[in-house]
Amino acid sequence: MDEWFGGSLGLKILKDHLVEGMLEPGELSIFSPDLIMGHDVTAPPAITMINKGGLPYLKAADRSVLYLDHFTPPKDRESAEACRMIREFNTRYRMADYVDWGEGICHVHLFEGEKVHPGDMIVGADSHITTGGALGTYSTAIGSTDLAVAMASGEVWIDIPKPMGVLFEGIPDVWAEGKDISLRLISRFGSNGASGRGLELDGKILEWLADDGRLTIANMACETSANVAIFPDRVDKGTYGPRAPRWEWDTKHIDIEGMGPQVALPGSPSTVEPIENVGGKAVDQVFVGSCTNGRLDDLRVLAKVLADRTIHPDVRLLVIPGSRLVFQMAERAGYIKTIMDAGGVISMPTCGPCAGGFLGILPAGEVAISTTNRNFRGRMGDPTSKIYLSGAAVAGASAITGIITHPEEVVS
Repeated sequence: MDEWFGGSLGLKILKDHLVEGMLEPGELSIFSPDLIMGHDVTAPPAITMINKGGLPYLKAADRSVLYLDHFTPPKDRESAEACRMIREFNTRYRMADYVDWGEGICHVHLFEGEKVHPGDMIVGADSHITTGGALGTYSTAIGSTDLAVAMASGEVWIDIPKPMGVLFEGIPDVWAEGKDISLRLISRFGSNGASGRGLELDGKILEWLADDGRLTIANMACETSANVAIFPDRVDKGTYGPRAPRWEWDTKHIDIEGMGPQVALPGSPSTVEPIENVGGKAVDQVFVGSCTNGRLDDLRVLAKVLADRTIHPDVRLLVIPGSRLVFQMAERAGYIKTIMDAGGVISMPTCGPCAGGFLGILPAGEVAISTTNRNFRGRMGDPTSKIYLSGAAVAGASAITGIITHPEEVVS
């Protein structure tokens, strides 16, 4: 493991994609990514810039993907116009993929199937593009201006992060999910503790943690301000291990031995407590979905908790699968029926209330427990509402009891 951390996978991938500049932490260098992503919030500003330039073609159209997922189906005229702008842009330049609304959230749909591969470099105009690190890719965020430049030129400027190892020590409790490991990670780093760093994660837990859990961890790693979060064990060590450049490593040890469900308190995903310290708080709404926990494993766990039970009469349960594929697989497995029989409401794949766009917005003073990635003040509606973050099991148990609840109190 020390030898593996000695050769940074992130730096090796960057080296393979370097166009110009130095491969030194802190340097700003030019890279040629394998895939470029934007969505209905971040792409319109980039499209406006390109349209003003009157470019006859885009050098990286064949490597670019555009998603309609955040405010879709369009909730108002502004959202509808943004969607039309992207459709017309795609008709003109013919992107490698144009993902219309209903197909899935970008950070779920993009990492299904064989769309990306270990060793790829991916840039996306959304902070949670770090999700792709779970599959052994270098996935890092860019802004809308960089998105325009990347689509037009096929190249992008990237600050080289300094590698940092993250070693998860121990095996958590049976009710702990990838989300709980994520929250423990963020609470140890803080919201800015990994700024300018490239996280590379390892530990015994990876021997049994499924891809859905890994994707959740990589997704939420950006809440530490890390540039990237990679699981190196997804890549052949003979290729990306000892032959990679060697750097002086910092390694953060994260104790998860026996850890049970974790809950982030309203205001910050880094303010985290064990559920034992939070249980009993009344909730008005429960949301299960988003690019963090809208995958099949999340719906499986939720259905397990809800099976043959009914949600509390004072609670609204909203469930949004992260993609059409997740929806279809959950339906075939019976999870959708179980959720609806319990009183839950199912929506088509979309980001929903996660970013406060639409579907499930909170009024003044209400409390929600959500499987999303952020719980900032006003994130999901009125500034006086409050959002707790948890995994799917805690969310399901809380929907049944009407208060934040450990799932073992519901499932015997």
